[in-house]
Amino acid sequence: MLLRPISHLILYSFTFGGAVFYSYVASPIAFKTLARDQFSVLQSKVFPWFFTMQSLSPVALALTLPIPLATPAYYALGSSSIMGLINLYGLLPWNKSIKIKRQKLQKKFDRGQLTKDQFDALDTPLKKEFGKAHGLSLLFNMGHILAMLAYGCYLTSGLLHYIPK
Repeated sequence: MLLRPISHLILYSFTFGGAVFYSYVASPIAFKTLARDQFSVLQSKVFPWFFTMQSLSPVALALTLPIPLATPAYYALGSSSIMGLINLYGLLPWNKSIKIKRQKLQKKFDRGQLTKDQFDALDTPLKKEFGKAHGLSLLFNMGHILAMLAYGCYLTSGLLHYIPK
C-alpha cells in the first residue's frame, strides 16, 4: 500500500522543511520587520505549536517507517524529539518567565517607580539570563534540525536500495 510511504515522506518534508524555513527564513524576517513587542507576541503564539511539532513528528515518523532502517536512524529521530521536548517543556517556560519579569520591570519604570539606574541594575541580569535561555533554545532547535537532516540521509540511503541499477 502506497499510503504509508507517501504519508511518511510528506510528514518528513513538512517537519524538516517547516523547521528550517521558520527558523532561518520566516523568524529572522519577522524579527527585522516587526516591533519587538509584536515579534514577542508572534513568537509566543507560534512556539508552543512549533516545539510540539518538533516533539511529536519524529515519533510519528518512527511509527510510519516505509522501509527497515538501521538503528542510527532511530537515534536521530529520538534525539530530534527529545530536543523538541526540552524546548517545549524546559526552555520555553524559562524564556516566558524572564519575559514576564522584564515586562513587570518595564511597567514599574514607565510609571516612575524606578529610576533609570535602578531599572538598569534590575534589567541587566534578566537580559543576561534571557541570553542564556534563548541561546540554549537556539542550540536545541539547531540540534533538532541536524538530527532531522541525519534522519533524512538515513532514509535516502535506505530508499536508494530499492532503485533498480
